[in-house]
Amino acid sequence: MSTLAALLISIPIVPVAALLFEGIDRKIHAKMQRRIGPPILQPIYDFIKLSLKETIIPETAASSRIFRVVPIISASTSMLAAAIILGSLIEEASIGGDLIVVFYLLALSSIMIMIGGSSSGNPYGAISFSRKMTMLIAYEVPILISVLSVAIRCRSLAYYDIISLQRSSGSFLPIFNSLGMFLAGATFLLCIPAAADAVPFDIPEAKTEIVHGALIEYGGPGLALLKLAKSTQNFTLTLLASTVFFYTPSILEENLILKLGTIVACLLPSLLIWLLTITLPRTIFARLKIGQALKFYWSFPLPLSVLSVLLSLIRI
Repeated sequence: MSTLAALLISIPIVPVAALLFEGIDRKIHAKMQRRIGPPILQPIYDFIKLSLKETIIPETAASSRIFRVVPIISASTSMLAAAIILGSLIEEASIGGDLIVVFYLLALSSIMIMIGGSSSGNPYGAISFSRKMTMLIAYEVPILISVLSVAIRCRSLAYYDIISLQRSSGSFLPIFNSLGMFLAGATFLLCIPAAADAVPFDIPEAKTEIVHGALIEYGGPGLALLKLAKSTQNFTLTLLASTVFFYTPSILEENLILKLGTIVACLLPSLLIWLLTITLPRTIFARLKIGQALKFYWSFPLPLSVLSVLLSLIRI
């Protein structure tokens, strides 16, 4: 199968899988609060319903063109990042670039959401921009350092090279390799809730404070695309965590006959990581203040990530 074919197969799968993961997240979140909750397909229904509505540009928008284009760029970049990961699993080779490209696309998607909110002219959008920028500094540094630690240990930034290492060893990366990999994996998992804007790190959106921040003026297709972009970002991060650190097929290879089984064996741990790092924290914790979130990430995940790099350099 060619690289282009793998990407073309992955692109339609990504939004469906991301919205289904969000639907399961909302259902389990409701069950944990002893509510019935919406149907698992509700995010897909919402996406279709919003897509069919009219786009309204606020009078205060600095530029109607930016306001319209930003959701398209944000959704496209996050879907491309997820398609690169999923396509690599299908093709069984790194396609479309290494991990740096994937994180660049995810960061670009987040920045586009910030720009869209700020361009609306709503003061809550500007507050959301400021808060999200602080959060990006808080979690992007440790998560990138944790990936650097993996790259040092595996001597490659290519996504499928890291998976191939796990396949050849027949074990998960953190377990068989070193203490440094364990710390890198822990750092990555700790950063996912902030990257997903999930409680207690939903400070840039804070529904009861700034009314969803960057999303406040969006409705119709723009809101549908921005919500899809956020779901796809979460899907990409959890799929990365489940394959870079816990590539399950490496311990099930003999029992997997079809390639489809390999993809499912990657998606199920990805869903489990979503539930543990996004659903569970937002159910049991209260929102932190922006200073508390920054202090947490620079007091724990950042030192852990730096330590993982040092341990990887000395092969421990």
